[in-house]
Amino acid sequence: MWFLTQHKRWGLLKDHPDYLAVAKQINQVDLYKQAASALKINVPKDGLRSSKLIDGVVWDGREPAKYADAFKVKA
Repeated sequence: MWFLTQHKRWGLLKDHPDYLAVAKQINQVDLYKQAASALKINVPKDGLRSSKLIDGVVWDGREPAKYADAFKVKA
C-alpha cells in the first residue's frame, strides 16, 4: 500500500484507489503465513500496522489516503 500512496503523491494515480483491496490482490498473505508457520516465525495478528519512517512521518496502514495527502511536496 505504501507504494500506491507514493504513486498517488507523485501524480501517477489520479484518484485514491481502494488501497486495501489492491494490496489483498497482490500480496500473498496466506502463503506468507504458511511459510512463516513452517519456519516457526511469528506473524503479527494485525497486518495493518503503523511505523515511524526514517523521515519521522508515521505510516498508518489504516489511513493510506491521509498519509499520501499529507506531504507538502507532491505532483
